[in-house]
Amino acid sequence: MATPANLTSPPSSRPLIAPAWHTIVFIAIFLALSVVGGFFQHAAKQHPQPTVPSSNAVPGYVSVVISEWLLVLYVRMGVQKRGVRLRDLVGGRWATPMDVMKDIALGAALWALWIGLQNPHLLGAGTNAAHGLLPQGILESLAWIPLALSAGFCEELAFRGYLQKQFRAITGSAALAVLFQALVFGVGHFYEGAGVAARITLFGVLFGLFAVWRRSLRPGMIAHAWSDIFGVIIFRGM
Repeated sequence: MATPANLTSPPSSRPLIAPAWHTIVFIAIFLALSVVGGFFQHAAKQHPQPTVPSSNAVPGYVSVVISEWLLVLYVRMGVQKRGVRLRDLVGGRWATPMDVMKDIALGAALWALWIGLQNPHLLGAGTNAAHGLLPQGILESLAWIPLALSAGFCEELAFRGYLQKQFRAITGSAALAVLFQALVFGVGHFYEGAGVAARITLFGVLFGLFAVWRRSLRPGMIAHAWSDIFGVIIFRGM
């Protein structure tokens, strides 16, 4: 288990895992995608089209999946310049079935903790901007699964992997790295409301701390993907 010193280590000469300009462009791309996504969600909310078949949401899911993996491709292009591989960002290793089960159990514990921390009375309920993305019917539900799996892998790799490690190299502090990547992650969801952005920032902090402790993104990826899948079940129940 990592010690608290990992979060308060003094600045060091740790090399950047990608060029500084690459990180600036990464943040700009993410925020631009968030703005565009927020615009289309707002437009869909302002001009609902109940007569359109629900299967029309599938192309939107596909476009999100593509954008997620393009972001990972961009990360790969940047870290390769410094001899870093994607597997280095993920960390951990599955050598035996027991290793897999351990990370699944840790992912379940992390997900349960996140569910327990979600409290609309604490951070506000935000808006319903994202509700229009929820799947309706079998086809959309099937299309939602690869979307949730992609989000779990790609977003954890990009933020808790690439961005957090890059910020740690820049600041020399794991605590600041966790905070800064979480703030970028949260700001990218501000179009859903201040409450939602605050919860997403808390999500980023929690998963970032877990990645530092575990030295692996695998449990976080599992918890993230399952959280997105389970969220659909909750909304449908409502």
